[in-house]
Amino acid sequence: MKKRTVALYSRNTVLSTIGACLQKNTVFQIEQIDGPSEIIGKVSPPDVILFDFETAQPHFFLSMMRDHPTTMFIGVDLANNEMLVLSVDSSRQLTIEDLVQSIEKRSFPGEL
Repeated sequence: MKKRTVALYSRNTVLSTIGACLQKNTVFQIEQIDGPSEIIGKVSPPDVILFDFETAQPHFFLSMMRDHPTTMFIGVDLANNEMLVLSVDSSRQLTIEDLVQSIEKRSFPGEL
């Protein structure tokens, strides 16, 4: 089974604790990153980048999501006891039909 690389983008107690918990699972390889420069130029980017939603810089994620569409970004928001999962489903040729399909695939709150 392939190990999944999980990068922690922040040096705080919350992410360190989450990283320590994930490290116990042999499926994950945990890395610490301090910014985009540590990902740019890597042969393969992390499978997941875990970040603190309160301290994150949005421009980092927008450019990273475009450059590495297979990476999943998970923002942890302890103040609201939530996590935000960001992933890319991109299309090279955007047509109205592509747009409609993307919206239709999305489940909205209250739907089964």
